[in-house]
Amino acid sequence: MKEAKKIIVVYYGSDWKRKVPLGDAVSTRVSFEDWHERGLECGVGLYRASIGWYDAKKNVFTKSWAYRNKRWLKITKPVKPDLIFDKIMGKRDYALYDYKMETSKKVKWFNSPLFRTIADNKLNQYLLFKEFMPTTYLATSQKEYSESIKKIKSKKAVIKPFYGSGGFGIVIDEKKNVIKLKATFPVLVQEFVKSNYGIPGFSKNMEIADLRMVYMNHKLIYALSRIAKKGSLFTNFHQGATAVLVPEVKIPKIAKDTARKIVEKLSIFPEANYSLDFVFDNSGKPVLMEMNTTPGFDLLHIVGDERIKDKNFKEFISVLN
Repeated sequence: MKEAKKIIVVYYGSDWKRKVPLGDAVSTRVSFEDWHERGLECGVGLYRASIGWYDAKKNVFTKSWAYRNKRWLKITKPVKPDLIFDKIMGKRDYALYDYKMETSKKVKWFNSPLFRTIADNKLNQYLLFKEFMPTTYLATSQKEYSESIKKIKSKKAVIKPFYGSGGFGIVIDEKKNVIKLKATFPVLVQEFVKSNYGIPGFSKNMEIADLRMVYMNHKLIYALSRIAKKGSLFTNFHQGATAVLVPEVKIPKIAKDTARKIVEKLSIFPEANYSLDFVFDNSGKPVLMEMNTTPGFDLLHIVGDERIKDKNFKEFISVLN
């Protein structure tokens, strides 16, 4: 089918010398292969490219990757995008903000630079959604770090950098241990939410699990539960957790109500893709741990059914209209 529209999924850095993109992230690569094939079925050509390959004056990507006929191709012909889907890591948000905003005058960005810059930073998330999150302190020095840990009421503390995903860079340990660490500042010091029951009415007893609710354009597309491996407190897929779909009817009403309040705040941005990660304390109250403005497609590809995958993709390409 002819490509009536072209979408570039953009990232940072160059992988042009590799045989295939995302060589070290097989599950992510396979999920994008699925997207490229779905796009062609809808008359939409999807491409992957580094932001460094964008010629802003001509509004083209001078080279890109494309998955066609079951193999990855290096496209050396310039591609003019109808939409740029921002998948650049969050720590680049501020450095690239002016550039993204300037180029957005020529081509539409999804998620918007404003949305990414405001909502991707974990400190900003706490400022926006403090009422739904664990008590959190900002530490910009070793003294503030030590004082913050002493204020934490839980026996364990959670140390988080401003940016990151997959659980990388996060420390969860007894306060007596984390207080000895030489942190890289600034950093967030957060109370540990004791959660032994996963999702009320859904998880197995004594299972350490969270609830991830994934939105496209502020519509709940699907939810899943990530289950920590034995002996771990991390529910991140890249830390060895497994995942299962959570039917919408199994999402506790109190979690839906909390998520609705968060979505109302985010809906100032007409279009956006993000996820909300909750754990439930031992009283059954949902606590927002963080949101992600670039939720991966890998888990959906692994555990999702065809109906949900199609719904997610169709809602995404609706922004082309």
